[in-house]
Amino acid sequence: MTVGVVALNLGGPGSLDDVEPFLRNLFSDPLVVDLGWARPLQPLFARMVASRRAPSSREVYRQIGGRSPIAEESAAQAAAVARALEERGLSARPYTAMAAWRPNAEQAVAAMRADGIQRAIALPLYPHESRATTGSSFHQLARAADGTLEVAWIRRYPDAPGYVEAVVDRLRDAMATVPEGTTVLFSAHGLPESYIRGGDPYLDDIRTTVGAVARRLGLGARAQLAFQSRVGRQKWLGPYTEEALDRLADEGATAVVVCPIAFTGEHVETLQEIDILYRERAQKRGIRNFARARTVGLHPAFIGALADLALAAARERGWT
Repeated sequence: MTVGVVALNLGGPGSLDDVEPFLRNLFSDPLVVDLGWARPLQPLFARMVASRRAPSSREVYRQIGGRSPIAEESAAQAAAVARALEERGLSARPYTAMAAWRPNAEQAVAAMRADGIQRAIALPLYPHESRATTGSSFHQLARAADGTLEVAWIRRYPDAPGYVEAVVDRLRDAMATVPEGTTVLFSAHGLPESYIRGGDPYLDDIRTTVGAVARRLGLGARAQLAFQSRVGRQKWLGPYTEEALDRLADEGATAVVVCPIAFTGEHVETLQEIDILYRERAQKRGIRNFARARTVGLHPAFIGALADLALAAARERGWT
C-alpha cells in the first residue's frame, strides 16, 4: 500500500497580491497568536493587523522577487523524501500542507483521497517542536483528515544525525569564507517568552541543535544563539539577532557567520531579514565580512534523515 508523505510548513505568499490574505491567515491562527480571553475577536484582529502590515510586507517580498519560494522548496523536499522511501522499500507519494497558505491541509487531504491514499506520514519541516509551528500544522491536518485518514505523526528531530550533518556542512561552507576564529551567530525564529513558560519545547529543541552542531565543529564560545522575526509588543526570546550583531560590533568584531536555525528552506526571514537587513546593519557597524550559511534544503543528509524518520514512523504503525 502506498503512503502519503505530507511535508508541513508555514507557507508564504505566491505573489504580492497574496501578501495581505497570507498575513490574515497567519494572524487568525490562535496557536500562532494567542489572544487569550480576546480570542473571539481574533478574526477582526487578524484583518486589522494584516491590513496595517500589508504595505510594508509587500515591500519586503518585493525585495526578494515578489514572492516566497517556500511552497516550491517544500514540495521538492517532499518529493525527495518520497523517492528516498521508495529506495528503502516503502511506496510513497509526496504532498505538502501549508499552515498559512496554499496548498493547505484540506487541499492536501483532498488530493490524497483522490489518489486513494489511506495512510499518511505527517512530516514537519520544522525540526524543533512548537505549538506555533508543529502544533498548528498538526491541528490543521488532523481536522482535515477528520478520522478518515490514518496518520503517523513526527513531532521533532532537533538532533537527528542527518539533519545535524546537513547544518554542519552548510555552516562549514560559510565559515570557509571568513577568517579562522570568527563568531558563529545561530539565528533562530523568535517565539514569545510566555509560550516557553507555558511548556513549549521549542527553546530546548533549538539549544539541542545548536549544541550538537557546535560540538561537531568545535566552536566552543564562538557559538552564540540569538532570535529574529519577533512581532508585537510582548517580550520574545532574546537576545535579538540585531542586538547580538551590535554587541559584536561594539566588541570590535569585523567578521561574523550567521547560521539560520529552525529554517529548513529559504524564506523571507533568510533572504530578506538576514541577507539584506542584518547584513546592512552589520556592515554599517564595521562588520565588513558577513557570511550566511545556506539552509539545509535538499541536502542529501537532511533528506535521508527525513526518510529515516518517516520509515520509523511507518514501522511503528505496522505499515511496513
